[in-house]
Amino acid sequence: MADDLSDVYAELRRLQERVRVLETANPLEASSVTNGRVRFIGGLLLIDSDGTLQIVGTLIGNGQYRWTGPWRLEGPGTITGNVNQTGNTTQQGNVNLTGGGKVTAGNVTVEPNRVTVGSAWLEDGELVLSNGAKVAVGLTGGTSSIGLLPGGSADISVNTLTAWLRATGAAVSVTTAQARISAPTIILDTLPTGAPSGAKAVLVDPASGKLYRAA
Repeated sequence: MADDLSDVYAELRRLQERVRVLETANPLEASSVTNGRVRFIGGLLLIDSDGTLQIVGTLIGNGQYRWTGPWRLEGPGTITGNVNQTGNTTQQGNVNLTGGGKVTAGNVTVEPNRVTVGSAWLEDGELVLSNGAKVAVGLTGGTSSIGLLPGGSADISVNTLTAWLRATGAAVSVTTAQARISAPTIILDTLPTGAPSGAKAVLVDPASGKLYRAA
């Protein structure tokens, strides 16, 4: 049908209708893009009124990521790179350190198989002190023993049956059956004088080294 040339406002009304359609249109409602992309340059993609952004597939980004408000990540994941944590963190479950990783808090460092506090550390069942001395289990007497190794050939050890103090060439041991002193020289200092009249002499069996009270 040809335009009515006598209607000078016909074109204006058509333009008004096109503007009305554009203003009331909702072109992205239930929309989809197949084999294409939507690009925002210098703009803002805003989802409000409790809306939800759902991504099924892979999300790849480059640049700065900032999120304000509560968030939750579910499922296995991997973080590569350095992470700076500010604020309190609550951990539920296990934390496994692998590949030489470590946790540092002041002068305390936790590494795989080793905990260091200042200049002392605990490693493989031994506590090594700053002066080189060790507190360890499994010394002479079996795995049930625990002892202190000040250094060299000296040690102080104890288990449920025996306690002993040893240095180079000398030892003192106490068991449930006996007490033994083994040393090239035994010295008793500041013994009291004025023994009672009934005091007995102490005799030594040269064969066994046992002490006896004289009859």
